[in-house]
Amino acid sequence: MTTMLTTVLGAERQGMGLRDPDTMLEVWVSRGNGEWLIVQNYANGTSCIVAMGEHWEPADPGPA
Repeated sequence: MTTMLTTVLGAERQGMGLRDPDTMLEVWVSRGNGEWLIVQNYANGTSCIVAMGEHWEPADPGPA
């Protein structure tokens, strides 16, 4: 999945976080066209795209 997102779509991972002990979510963005994807990764090694859209607007980092 990572190779496809970076090589084919030109996307970069913008962030990630645990959903639960067995699931991680990642946000990927294609800077050239503003398309974004949310990828869900499971502990068993499978991944799937759970959401996608357009017109990504980055936020200014603030205090966590």
